Amino acid sequence: MVDNSQKPPQQQIVEVYQNIVSAKHPDLAAAWPIISGFNTKIGSFQGWLIVVLKHTGNTTFTTSSGLGELNSGLVGVAAIEKSNKRTVRDRLTSHFGLKPSDAIFIVPPNGDIGEELETVLQQHEFVMGLVPMKIFLSHKGADKPLVREFKQTLALLGFDPWLDEDAMQAGAELERSLLKGFNDSCAAVFFVTPNYKDENYLASEVDYALQEKRKKGDKFAIITLVLDKNGSEAVVPQLLHRYVWKEPSNHLQALREVIKALPVQTGSVYWKQ
Repeated sequence: MVDNSQKPPQQQIVEVYQNIVSAKHPDLAAAWPIISGFNTKIGSFQGWLIVVLKHTGNTTFTTSSGLGELNSGLVGVAAIEKSNKRTVRDRLTSHFGLKPSDAIFIVPPNGDIGEELETVLQQHEFVMGLVPMKIFLSHKGADKPLVREFKQTLALLGFDPWLDEDAMQAGAELERSLLKGFNDSCAAVFFVTPNYKDENYLASEVDYALQEKRKKGDKFAIITLVLDKNGSEAVVPQLLHRYVWKEPSNHLQALREVIKALPVQTGSVYWKQ
């Protein structure tokens, strides 16, 4: 809660944030983004407080500047609501050229910053390498040209797809590399075609996906695409029957199904910098 005490808002926010980080990640708190040093820009919009914290890693020298009352053109909405705060955050992030190690707190008139603290914490956990965000692409070797196209498109949209030929170095132990790939992922996409047989390492990939789902819950998605090839029938592995699978009529529809099912999302559309 940001109140009207003598401490400036940014100090109140960072002190509360530091307590949360110290409790959850005590060994990393000293080097955590913004906790280890920041510069501040503060503005307002229709009673909402906008606090922009740029990470510096230097606690001995800080700067603070006022932004005044922001206009709707900059904020991107006529009025801030819970449903559009992500749009506001994306617009301000782009405008101020912020990095993932920085932070924006959009503080409502009542001063409640609980939701903002959680948002920034998740962002910084990703920066610190604590949150798996890759997308594991499971497929049979014969389908690799098709899967490469999905990988390139997902990467262009800002996601981080995991494909064995890129992620595994020569000489790497296959089973261990696969396991690490799943540990680093927030989703597994199974491209089931007539080539996809439940044998060798494909069975292991299904097992690993199920393990990650049990461990990560709604932070991990299992996405199965059944793709027709020349009229031949594709069979979904038995272990994946408990999860809904999609049978898209074309590759564009398949891509949409993947994006809708992911537990992560792309940002709002805005001008390139």
